[in-house]
Amino acid sequence: MNKRLHGDGASVAAPKKSSDSNLPKFSHVANIFESIPVGIICADKEGVILEINQGLRTLLGFREDELIGRQTDFLYTDSKPHGHLDRILFNLEGKHSTESFETTVRRKDGTVIPVEIIGTLVKDDKGKELCCLMVIHDISASKTLENNLRQMEQKFRTVANFAYDWVFWRLLDGRMLYVSPSCERITGYTVEQFMDNPSLFRQIMVPEDRQIWDAYRKHPDNIKVDLREFQFRIIRRDGELRWIEHAAHRVISDDNEVIGFRSSNRDITKRKKIEEELRQSLLENLQYKALLEAESAYLKEEINLNYAHEHIVGSSDALQYVLFKINQIAPTDTSVLLLGETGTGKELFARTIHTNSAHRDRPLIKVNCATLPENLIESELFGHEKGSFTGAHTRRIGRFELADKGTIFLDEIGEIPLDLQAKLLRVLQEGEFERIGGSRSVRVNVRVITATNRDLEADIRNGRFRQDLWYRLNVFPITAPPLRERIGDIPQLVRHFVEIFSRKLRKDISAIPVTVMTQLESYHWPGNVRELQNVIERAVLNTYGSRLVLAEELKRPQAAMETPFKSLEEMERDHITRILEKTNWKVSGKGSAAEILGLKRSTLRAKMDKHGIRRS
Repeated sequence: MNKRLHGDGASVAAPKKSSDSNLPKFSHVANIFESIPVGIICADKEGVILEINQGLRTLLGFREDELIGRQTDFLYTDSKPHGHLDRILFNLEGKHSTESFETTVRRKDGTVIPVEIIGTLVKDDKGKELCCLMVIHDISASKTLENNLRQMEQKFRTVANFAYDWVFWRLLDGRMLYVSPSCERITGYTVEQFMDNPSLFRQIMVPEDRQIWDAYRKHPDNIKVDLREFQFRIIRRDGELRWIEHAAHRVISDDNEVIGFRSSNRDITKRKKIEEELRQSLLENLQYKALLEAESAYLKEEINLNYAHEHIVGSSDALQYVLFKINQIAPTDTSVLLLGETGTGKELFARTIHTNSAHRDRPLIKVNCATLPENLIESELFGHEKGSFTGAHTRRIGRFELADKGTIFLDEIGEIPLDLQAKLLRVLQEGEFERIGGSRSVRVNVRVITATNRDLEADIRNGRFRQDLWYRLNVFPITAPPLRERIGDIPQLVRHFVEIFSRKLRKDISAIPVTVMTQLESYHWPGNVRELQNVIERAVLNTYGSRLVLAEELKRPQAAMETPFKSLEEMERDHITRILEKTNWKVSGKGSAAEILGLKRSTLRAKMDKHGIRRS
């Protein structure tokens, strides 16, 4: 027999080649042996390696001459449990011809890999044992997978064991595979009691809920649903009642069959208690609401005019008469015309009418006609379409559309141009209009309140106001009384304004001297409540202590007559000031001070600068 040398120089018998090999003699056996993709070792009964294939060389990284002639246990990292498999097989005395085990082997580069080794004896036709063939499989991937699965199972159990919810796994026949320790905290029963008695889960339910649970479990769609939720009550071991929220997921086998459920049970007793408390609170609130509505209906019948109009200060007969008329007209949709001098609070009366009307839930849209340029007032009131005139880059919604189902307040109605009054008349009569540049009529339902300090009847005679529009507006006129007719309201108004401006200016004014109040009551107030408001604001600004101090002296009406003559310059100044106050300081345009005085706007401006006339 040919000899081969070990790495240490010792001589061993060299394996026989295909001509004298111990491998079975049949055609192409060497090629088959070499081409098998797993590692194969052929060894004799002494455990000496006779042959290896390419699969083993690839698996372990050794060359053929590095292994042939060596003992097989040279490859094992631990030879104690399974060493000398080849010799074991030879000594089985014919009882078994195949054995297998798992172990680890060391590759040439020193790395260790797990393998499964299957050994079998090769015999000739006469039953003579020729050699031992050992097939070596690399099981690294499966071992890694097993390890990952083991870690995942351990993680799940760790999480489930410490989970706040009570978790269990149940087979279809009812047996428990796993129960988390939280069951004892929630139910009072131990894990072992649930594992030993799976029906305990149903037994601790409240009897009424137990019947619902049975119907729930027997539902035909029970197996088909992936997530099922159910709420029920249980009686703990100590007799306490608890609410449980149950959720279950199906567990599917590799054959896509439902084999059981994993369930989570949460204690929702506190949540149910809060829900019940909220339900009771809601019921009580509804009862209180009904009671308050009944009381409110009664109080509305009993409340007097002062409280019905909380923003209007005063109790004089003149004011009470106005409030009485407002109470009459407010619930209707009738148009209202508010007349009176500037500063008498016409806007406040308009807001009171709106607040006490059926349109109170919709906005009150205010338009001061005196402040709008003549070329824009129509667009402001009725809107315009895109491109209807230069600068109309988008469509604009007018004030009447904004006020739909609400109220529109047209202050200084006498300033509306004559050609636009016809369009306004159509809205009042028919409730429709067209936007500038539009062809489609827009319908609105608007309560209209108008106000003016002008003599509209005189304007009708002068051709400045349409008579038919006047008749439509003057359905229910209300005249706001001037402050000189409400002398008794001055103390209340003064205290009201002092409180407002003291709070606004962060001052502590607690006393109004009698001399101050007498002076305020004696003044003729040409600017009415608005002028009084301005005087009080200046007085609060001028006051540094707790007692109100006026910023200027208010002259009595007779004082103006003590001087028998005025200079021409003084007379001009007074006349221009009165006209400006009469026109609400409108300098130019229709009905303006310039038109009444017969002056150009620039001339009037020059005279105002000359005399130092400024709007206070």
